[in-house]
Parts: sequence; structure tokens; C-alpha cells
Amino acid sequence: MRHFVGALLLVAAPVVAQEAPPREEGRFRPPDLVELTAVDPSIKLDVRYATVKNFTGKPVYPEARAFLQRPAAEALARVSSALREKGYGLLVFDGYRPWRVTKVFWDLTPADKKVFVADPAKGSKHNRGCAVDLTLYDRASGREVAMPGAYDEMSERSYPTYEGGTATERAARDLLREAMEREGFFVYSHEWWHFDFKDWRRYPILDIPFAEIARRAPARPPLDLSDAVIVDLSHPFDASTLYWPNAPSGFELKTQHAGPTPGGWYYASNSFCAPEHGGTHMDAPIHFGEGKHTADAVELDRLVVPAVVIDIAAKAAADADYRLTVEDVTGWERAHGAIPPGVAVLLRTGWSDRWPDRKRTFGDDAPGRTDHLHFPAFGKEAAALLVESRKAAILGLDTPSLDHGPSTDFPAHRIAAAANVPGLENLTGLAALPPTGAWLIALPMKIAGGSGGPLRAIAAIPPDAR
Repeated sequence: MRHFVGALLLVAAPVVAQEAPPREEGRFRPPDLVELTAVDPSIKLDVRYATVKNFTGKPVYPEARAFLQRPAAEALARVSSALREKGYGLLVFDGYRPWRVTKVFWDLTPADKKVFVADPAKGSKHNRGCAVDLTLYDRASGREVAMPGAYDEMSERSYPTYEGGTATERAARDLLREAMEREGFFVYSHEWWHFDFKDWRRYPILDIPFAEIARRAPARPPLDLSDAVIVDLSHPFDASTLYWPNAPSGFELKTQHAGPTPGGWYYASNSFCAPEHGGTHMDAPIHFGEGKHTADAVELDRLVVPAVVIDIAAKAAADADYRLTVEDVTGWERAHGAIPPGVAVLLRTGWSDRWPDRKRTFGDDAPGRTDHLHFPAFGKEAAALLVESRKAAILGLDTPSLDHGPSTDFPAHRIAAAANVPGLENLTGLAALPPTGAWLIALPMKIAGGSGGPLRAIAAIPPDAR
């Protein structure tokens, strides 16, 4: 709902009879509404518009659900994680609101009260999936936290600057506001519970019923390169490129011609030779899975995907043989939301800073020896969780192998290969990526029948992820 100051401007406006959302001009992001409880199961709902407990006196939503655009939902999950440390969770009253409900509010409201509701001729930020009404709950008791004013109360007690109520109530209200503003939400000047996400102007007014959201949702968040930051994730290939210690050779570049031609113009051409598995490269599933995909058969829709980045650099610095654990993954999800299916899971260990120092990268520089290697990677149980449960499209990391240095049975490789999931090794630049929101574009050399190959990988970071 809208109250007082902002809505008073509507009094002089003519009433516009309309049965569809207003037409808008401009370039908008494709909608990508996600359910809040799927992003963070600890979020609780009290969707009063699905009950008679609202100002209309009847249900206006067919079911008690709450949605936001994906970047806003992921930001809200980060708010939830930050508040967890203080003993609080988020209780959501409302999120995305179909335009037709805004129209219902308008039509049901008497003329002398229309200053309290949004004009459907203009739409609202709720209609864009970028506004959320919420409060705190106490995680220990599960009870809603008292605030200076009640949700949807039309009085000065609703103002986020109201100085009444108890000191404890005001502190809780201010704590919620501070946590939300740190993640790009801004409180509405007349409602302490109403927060607008910073990118609301980028999304159109929507009129999608709750039941149709899943059907209309994109398979993955849209990629817009027009204002994305591009990060190079590949090391260059040259004489210093690192290969597995027992590889028969390294990267060789031979000059075929470099100089003037008989016609008078300059011409340069080289030949190169290299093993498949070295430098920044892809392991095709057949590398550890008989009958699985070869390098040329890996599906393109696995190679251009959203990426999540799990950072274990601090743990790897303390233990060179550290392996990602299930608790690392679930801890990351508590902070950033559930890992959705079909994404690349990239593991940052900080090892790319050691490149191309062989001893520091592999933990040993003895020629041909593979029995004294030390570097971090995915643990067996974490790999199984990511591949079999979370349905990751790709596993990638900034060390020489999906399995840690001392491994002799390579379980992460075998788990990924069994599911036809490729692995990306010796990545760099992962420190520049956010935990969520970036896209991975990983295009290996298309070697027919190959078990892997050299890889040029980049990441695209859209503005809302920076």
C-alpha cells in the first residue's frame, strides 16, 4: 500500500479506467521472479493478502507465496544471513504483486481513501517484483518481533523515523533497516516494513498470476553483455605453462613465418603442440568416464551458464591439502541462497596467485613425480552434493585438479564424469567474481574425440552483481 505524502499527488489526477497494465517505453530486463522460500528456506511468510486479515477484508491472493526478481531475492538472502548472527530471521508479508491486484485495491477503496493505495495507471514497485514488505522474527522462539507500529497501519507509527514506541522496538526497526540498506534495499518514507530494491527501474510492470510464474520463468537468469564487466579466467599458454608432472611435453610454439612476404606485406604464422590437460583447460567427462562425452560432445548450454563462486582461500592457505566440505557448501548457501540447478560452481582457493611457479602450484617440482603433490580441491562428499543433488552444470577451480594433490583415486573427477559434468582446471581471476550473479563463458578447443583441451574462459558480471 501507499500512504499520505506520495499518494496525495494522485488527488488531482483524473481517474483512468483501464483493464491492463500501463504501457511503458524503454529497455527492461526480462523478468526472473523466484520464490523467496526456495532461495532461503529460513524466510518465513505471513502473506495476509491471501487471507481475510487485510484492509480489503477478503483474500486477494489465491495462495500465500512471495516472489521477487532474482537479484533482489538473492540480496534478501544475504540480509537473512547477516541477521542470523544476531538471532533474527525475516518474516515476509508481501513481495511481487500482480498488477491486477493493485487494480483490485484501487477499485475496492472508497474515493476518499484512494490516497492510501497505488494508482494502477502508474503501477507500483511491487508490480515490478522489486518491493518487499517484511519484519523480523526471533529465531529462538519463532515469534514476530515487536515494532513501533503494526504492519499496514495507517498512522504516524508506520513512519521509519517515528520516535514513539519502546527503545527495544525502535532498535529492532532500525536494525532491519540497516541490514536491508546494506544490500541495496531502501525503506519507503512512510512504511518501516516496505523496502524497494535499488534496480526497480530496470524491470517492467508485470501482471503474471502466481500460478503462472514457474511456467513463464526463464530457465536461467538472462545475460545482458551491454554493460557487463568482463573478467579473463584463463592463464596464457606459453613456455611457462604448467602441465601434469608426468606429462611427456609442455606447450610448444614454433614459428613458421614471421616477416615480409614476396608481395611486400608482413605475415606471421606459428604451429603449436601441447597435451590436452595443462594450463587453463577443460576435462571432458570421458577423461574419467568410459563412454561419456568427449570434448567436442560437451553441450554448449553447459559452457555458457550462471556461476556461483565458493571461496575457501583462507582455509586453503592454512592447509594446502584442504578439500571442500559439505558444510562449506551449505554454509555458503545460508549466506547466499540455495545453489540452483544448471550453474557452474567455481571454487576459489587462491592458488592462481602461485602460477606459474611449479613447486608452489603443485607442492613439488620433482620431474615426473606425482606422489608428493599438495594443493586444495573439491572433497568427495561436496562433489557428490554439487553434482548429484544441486545438479551443477560444471565444476571449476583455480588449482591443477578437481581432486586434491595427494589423491590417488580421484573421486571428484569420477563423480563429475559419471554425470557428464565437465571440469575446468587452472582457472584464474576468480577473486574478481561475486559469489552469485556472474556468467561463465567457457569455450574449450573443440577436439573431436578429445578427453579435454585448452580453454579460454571469461566471466561476465552484470551491474546488479557488482
